[in-house]
Amino acid sequence: MKEYVLITVIKGSNRNAGPKAPRDISDILKKTGKVETILLESEQHRDYPLFLQLIQILKQVRLENRKVILQYPLQPFFFFEQQELFAQAYSYLDPDKTVFWVHDVNQIRFAQRSECCAEMEWLKPFSHFIVHNAAMEHYLQKYLPIRTCIQNEVFDYICMTRQEQRAVRHPLNSQPQIVFAGNLLRAKSPFLYELEREKMLFYVNVYGNREELIKNEKICYQGNFNADLLPYRLCGDLGLIWDGALDSTDVNAYKNYTRYNAPHKFSCYMAAGLPVIAWREAAIAEVIRKYQVGYLIDNLYEINDLDLSLYEEYRENARKLGEKVRSGYFTKQVFEQIERLWETI
Repeated sequence: MKEYVLITVIKGSNRNAGPKAPRDISDILKKTGKVETILLESEQHRDYPLFLQLIQILKQVRLENRKVILQYPLQPFFFFEQQELFAQAYSYLDPDKTVFWVHDVNQIRFAQRSECCAEMEWLKPFSHFIVHNAAMEHYLQKYLPIRTCIQNEVFDYICMTRQEQRAVRHPLNSQPQIVFAGNLLRAKSPFLYELEREKMLFYVNVYGNREELIKNEKICYQGNFNADLLPYRLCGDLGLIWDGALDSTDVNAYKNYTRYNAPHKFSCYMAAGLPVIAWREAAIAEVIRKYQVGYLIDNLYEINDLDLSLYEEYRENARKLGEKVRSGYFTKQVFEQIERLWETI
């Protein structure tokens, strides 16, 4: 019997980014040989039976006095409606022997949803957390009695295909092609519907579930692919990390969330060896500066004036960081810190 147990509840297919990061963490830790990984997949009309199964697992784990890493938030099929139900499962955990691996803070991400109002109350009994970065840590410290906080920095992105298979082009020879992979809905990515063709000295290739028509002829829909294959289907020069409207005056809740999170699309772009463009005030900006893998802007039309003489340097740095991301480097680093933590408890 292994000392550590990783518990994960995910929903969705591999064409949806939601389960990709938790699934990768589960696979990476399983390969260490030190962690038993329990991964439950939610399905329509099966949330309550899944909840009961989870309770039985947590009871058994506590009876065996084992140490738990729980990937948070759990992902029931009816995500918002069942958060309160699944939160009841946390009462079966031993707070001293549990680390919450935080993927999202719903109180920030979905501030307008009443279902997320009690989130901090659900987490209050616990004091050991893995978070994205310092901004997320400082936010949680306002509400929770945190004793240990490990910063994940970057999510790993495990891929099935070799990076060299992705075609590489040079943006200096023509107007750059920007890649955007993510949620294409107007509510999440209104900038895609606000960009004016006449003002763009660049093209945008978009990937994701096509639910609304983008009429701008310089924005080209490229399809929706399995998350494990997506990095090698991306065609372009620079990956775009952006939520909300065109500029930094936007008050969109999704854009505000980028001040706290490490977006998974950053990991996808690194896995593809693509330098990035991001909002200067986003939390991921610190990572981009640290590893020198891209450009920071306040308005999307600033893409017209990027200093592309830096592009080759950024692309080489992205290639190096991509090797780490594809190998599970950051997850392994976090797990080493978890092991040291439990040696002291």
